[in-house]
Amino acid sequence: MTMSLASDFSAIQAAQTQQQIGVAVAKKSLDAAKQQGQAAISLLESAVQVQQQSLNPNVGRSLDVTG
Repeated sequence: MTMSLASDFSAIQAAQTQQQIGVAVAKKSLDAAKQQGQAAISLLESAVQVQQQSLNPNVGRSLDVTG
């Protein structure tokens, strides 16, 4: 009976450890996704600023392909 309790306790501890590891990995993944989202927003904001700072807003809006 004592061995059964010890093995059961060990199995429970292993399951809890695996769950804690899974939660930690999920948190890291969420943090990485948040950072990527913030980087994308920053990139878009930078693009808008560059567009707004253009001296001639018509530059780059059309392409002359007739030569």
